[in-house]
Amino acid sequence: MTSSTAETPDPDSFLEKRLASSSYSVEEIPLDALPDWRIDDRLSHASGRFFAVEGLSVRTDFGPNPEWCQPIIVQPEIGILGIIVKRINGVQHFLMQAKMEPGNSELVQYAATVQATPSNYQRVHGGRATPYLEYFQEHTGRRVVFDQLLSEHASWYLYKRNRNMIVEVPEHEDIEVADDFTWLTLGQLRLQLERGNRVNMNARTVLSGISYAAQDAPDSYGDIRDEFRLQAVESHRAGRSNADVCAAMTWLIDQKAKFSVDVRRISLRDMDEWVCGTDSIRHREDHYFRIVGLSVAATSREVGTWSQPMLEPTSGNAVALICQRRGGVLQFLVQAMVQPGLTDRLELAATVQLTPGSYSGPEDVPPLAEYLDAPESWIRLKTVQSEDGGRFLRADTTHVVVEVPEEHTVNAPDNYRWMPLGLLNHLINSGYYVNVEARSLIACLL
Repeated sequence: MTSSTAETPDPDSFLEKRLASSSYSVEEIPLDALPDWRIDDRLSHASGRFFAVEGLSVRTDFGPNPEWCQPIIVQPEIGILGIIVKRINGVQHFLMQAKMEPGNSELVQYAATVQATPSNYQRVHGGRATPYLEYFQEHTGRRVVFDQLLSEHASWYLYKRNRNMIVEVPEHEDIEVADDFTWLTLGQLRLQLERGNRVNMNARTVLSGISYAAQDAPDSYGDIRDEFRLQAVESHRAGRSNADVCAAMTWLIDQKAKFSVDVRRISLRDMDEWVCGTDSIRHREDHYFRIVGLSVAATSREVGTWSQPMLEPTSGNAVALICQRRGGVLQFLVQAMVQPGLTDRLELAATVQLTPGSYSGPEDVPPLAEYLDAPESWIRLKTVQSEDGGRFLRADTTHVVVEVPEEHTVNAPDNYRWMPLGLLNHLINSGYYVNVEARSLIACLL
C-alpha cells in the first residue's frame, strides 16, 4: 500500500502494470457445465443469490415491435458503485481501481473505488472482503457529493438498479492506497474515456453524476482550451432553474402517460423464437444476444476462480448524442424511450440507441440513425466503450457525439427534446430519468 499523498502515476502505465501483475483465464463453457447453476424454467444459482436469467413477455405501443419474448437478467440486489474523491495538493483526485471483468474486451479497466453487490460484499462467494466499503456505509465526517439509485441496461436487466455514490473525504484524512488502486484527476479520467475501453461502465455511470454548475468548477479538472469542451461546461451551468426543471418533468410525465408497456415473467421454455439448450440460450435467427456459460480464473479478484452465465450481444451497437448551439447554449437532443426492464417504464435516452442485431429490415432502424455517418467535421467524440463486463460478454458500444451547425435543421419525432447538460445532470441526480446508455455518453463529455 501507498499513502494518499503519493505522486499520481501515469494512468496508461498503471493499467499495464496491473494487467501484468496477475494472471487471467476466460473460457466459454456450456450452460449445463456451470457448477452450482441449474437450468429449468429459469437459470439460477444454487444459493439463490447473485442473479438469475428468466423469460420475459413484452407488449408495448412504443417502437416498431408491439410484442415479443426474450431472456432477461433478474438481479434484485442493489449494488454499490462508489468513488472516493479527495483534494490532493488542492486538486480533486478520484480513487479508481484497476479491475478485471471477464466480459471486457480489454480485460482490466478503471472501475469505481467500490463496485459490489450485497452478494459480493457479504462474501457469499467465500472470497476476500471488499476494500473501502466502509466509506460508503459510514458517512460521518465525510461529504456525500452524489448519492442516487439509478437504472441499469433495461433491455437486458429487469428492474435492475444500483446505488451510485461519490463521497469526499477531508484533505487532511490519509487513505492507504491498495495495490490495485490509484488516484486520478478528472482530466486524466477524461483522457482515458477518450481512449475508449479504459473506464468501465460502472465507473462511467457514477461519473455522470458530477455537476459542473459551480463557478469554480473548471479548477477541478484543469485548464481546457478546446472550444467544444468549454461549451460543454457552459451547458452544464444551464437549464437548472425551477422553470426549466418543471417544464422538463411535465414533458416526461406526458410521455409516460402516452406510452404503455406490459411485461410478464415467463418460463425460459415458453419463449417463442428462442432456443433454450444445454450449451446456450439463443434466438433462432441469432439476433439480439445469447446467454452463454463462462469459466473464469483471476488472481486479482476476491475469488480466484468462478463460473457464471453471461449475456453476449450481437456486435455493432452504438449510441449517439446530437448537439447544437441553440440560443447561445449547447443543447443535446434526447428521446423518451420505453424499455421493458425500466422501473418506471420510460427514461431519457441518447438521440440514437442502435442495436443492429435487433432489426429485421430498414423500417426497424430508429430515427436519426443516419447521423452516425455524419461528416467528420461534425464529430466531437467517437470512441468504443465496454458495457458491464461482469454480466455482458464482448459488449462493446460505439459512443458518438455529433455537433450539427446552428443553421442545420434536425427533424425529430415528438418524443425527442433538446436539453442542456445542466438539466440532464439535474435529472440524473434526481433518480430514474436518464438511462445508463445516455449517462455513459454524458460521462465521456467530462
